[in-house]
Amino acid sequence: LYIGIIIAALLWFFMFSHFPEIAVVIHTQYFWYAMTFSTVFLSCFSLYTQRESLPKIFAFEWKYVWIGIVHAVILYGMSRLGVYIFSQVFTGVMPQIESIYQTRSQLSPTIIAPLLFFLIAPAEEIFWRGFVQNKLMEKYGLTKGTIIGIILYSGVHIWALNPMLLLAALVLGVHWSFMYRRFNSIVPGIISHALWDTAIFVLLPVTF
Repeated sequence: LYIGIIIAALLWFFMFSHFPEIAVVIHTQYFWYAMTFSTVFLSCFSLYTQRESLPKIFAFEWKYVWIGIVHAVILYGMSRLGVYIFSQVFTGVMPQIESIYQTRSQLSPTIIAPLLFFLIAPAEEIFWRGFVQNKLMEKYGLTKGTIIGIILYSGVHIWALNPMLLLAALVLGVHWSFMYRRFNSIVPGIISHALWDTAIFVLLPVTF
C-alpha cells in the first residue's frame, strides 16, 4: 500500500509539477503518454498485489451500468455549474480552467477520448478506489479509510498549484470514494469516471 502511494505521488509530481525542467517537458509535451503509462502501471501493480480479491472488487450487477451513467451525468452537471459559479465570483478561475485544458492540444481528440475512456479512467479507479481505498478501509475502518483515500487522491494533484484542479479532484474523489464504499465494487465508479472524463475533456468541454 505505502509503496503504491509513494510511486503514485512521484508519478503525479512529474506529470503536474512546474519544476524541475523534466516535469515541465512531460506536462507540456507528453502529458497523455505519461498519464496513460502511470495509470496503467499503477493499475497493473494493484491487480497483481491483490489478485485474490479481484472477484470482490469487480463485483458486477447490471444496475451498476445505469448507476454509473447517472452519476456521470450528475458529476458533469455539477462540474459545469461549479465552473460557472466560481467564474462569476472569482476573477482568476478561468485562467486556471484554461491551463487544465492546455494538454488537449498535445494529441488529437480521437486519440485522447479512447485513452480516457478505456485506459486512464478505469485504471485510476482500479488503483485509487480498488486498491488504495480498499486497503485503507481494511486497515483503518470504513470512515477513516475513505477519508484518507480522498485526501490522498486529491492531494497528489497539488503539484499543479492549481486551486480549481485541486478542488475538482477533491469533489470527484469524494463522489467516487463514496460510490465505492456504497456499492463495494469499482464497476459503477469506472463507468462514471470514464464517461465524465470523456465528456468533460473531449465531447462537451467547458467553453470560454
